[in-house]
Amino acid sequence: MTRLLAFLLLLLAGPVAVGDALTIVTYNIRNDNAGDQGGRDWQQRKAALTAYLRGTGAGIIGLQEVKHNQLQDVEKDLPGHAYVGVGRDDGKTRGEYSPIFYDKKTWKPDPAQGGTFWLSDTPEVPKSMTWGNRYPRICTWARLIGIAKPVQGKAIYVYNTHWDHQSQPSRVKSAELMLETVKSRTHKEDPVILMGDFNATTDNPAIKSLLDSGLVVDHGKKQTSTSSRWKEDLVPGLRIDHVFTSPGIREAVLTVESAPGAEGHAASDHHPVVLRIAAFP
Repeated sequence: MTRLLAFLLLLLAGPVAVGDALTIVTYNIRNDNAGDQGGRDWQQRKAALTAYLRGTGAGIIGLQEVKHNQLQDVEKDLPGHAYVGVGRDDGKTRGEYSPIFYDKKTWKPDPAQGGTFWLSDTPEVPKSMTWGNRYPRICTWARLIGIAKPVQGKAIYVYNTHWDHQSQPSRVKSAELMLETVKSRTHKEDPVILMGDFNATTDNPAIKSLLDSGLVVDHGKKQTSTSSRWKEDLVPGLRIDHVFTSPGIREAVLTVESAPGAEGHAASDHHPVVLRIAAFP
């Protein structure tokens, strides 16, 4: 299959990757919140949400707002995947995770390259907050090594984050820290995936600093909002959830998708963002 043919098939593929494509998903799944009733309740929507994730065929999945019980539910329903990540409140199991799930048949984590850091002046200190945010914010990262075709023998750095929803200074400083982290990675020849809920659109100076750095690019063409407001319909608007890649990843298509949940609701108050890569560098 030529790269052109693979790319054309990719455009027509819909929610499941085809051929030699690598599919990556970022999804804020909404924390298990006692105030969410009916179709918004985690117990009501979790089966639909995990069924959606399985249906994407994603080899790499970054989730946000994941409490420990939700992590266990997702892990159970995605038996072909394993995860890396810790809770933001103690560096163990308390508070929200931003875990990275990966297909165990395709990837294995590099044990020397990975972890979680806090978006603060003291990134190694769990629950640290120094930039005006009221809640701890984190980034979980991993270097994944390919163990099966089409990525066998290759590796990729994956960073999954959840920026603050109120403090612009925190978002700006978070961007600076993440750029420093990407620049200082040990294997600089490896491509990068930078994804998550940034609580910022591409018009935001913090996001602009990421894209202006030359380290990552945005493959999004169509402007579709990722704030679902618990509705299944997709509407025009700027994304606050993103999947950015190294410039070397060129043949890729980014879409915002609808993930139906329970009782006519979307499966989360965010829509998932999916990146399908036709050719891995």
